[in-house]
Amino acid sequence: MRVAILAAAFLAASVSTAFAQDEMDRAERELRDAMAPSASQGAVVERVSPDEVRVRMPSDITFDFNRAEVKYEFVPTVETLARLLSRFSGMRIQIVGYADALGSDAYNQHLSERRAWSVGDLLIRRGVAANRISASGMGEMAPIASNADEWGRARNRRVEISVRGEPVYRDK
Repeated sequence: MRVAILAAAFLAASVSTAFAQDEMDRAERELRDAMAPSASQGAVVERVSPDEVRVRMPSDITFDFNRAEVKYEFVPTVETLARLLSRFSGMRIQIVGYADALGSDAYNQHLSERRAWSVGDLLIRRGVAANRISASGMGEMAPIASNADEWGRARNRRVEISVRGEPVYRDK
């Protein structure tokens, strides 16, 4: 009897894992399709782990220099992202803003946070449940290019949106 119970539990866990994996695979494909028009401008969709897909958006297509408001031209892309993310309601969304190394550490930290909150706010206003979203800033930490020239600094000014296949806890 104990063996049958353990086998049933194992089977249920593996079916659940397979379902979650299928859901992540589908989310990745749909994110790639949705972000394809922005890819020519530097947006990148990458699978960073079995349960996480990350969308990296450089600030030059998302924000004006030294600003945290999403550019008017980029709002339709964020709206498309919001519609897609709303369909994957069991996934958590983490938004992280980054800055280059110009300016003080404190200023860059605050700017990166404001950028992440700005994208998060727009997603919420377009229908994504607020309890699924977390937003934070990394300031000038974790650069992806050298801060020695403008090209590298521009790459470091970015927002990354991670979509993870984790449970969402709802208030009762």
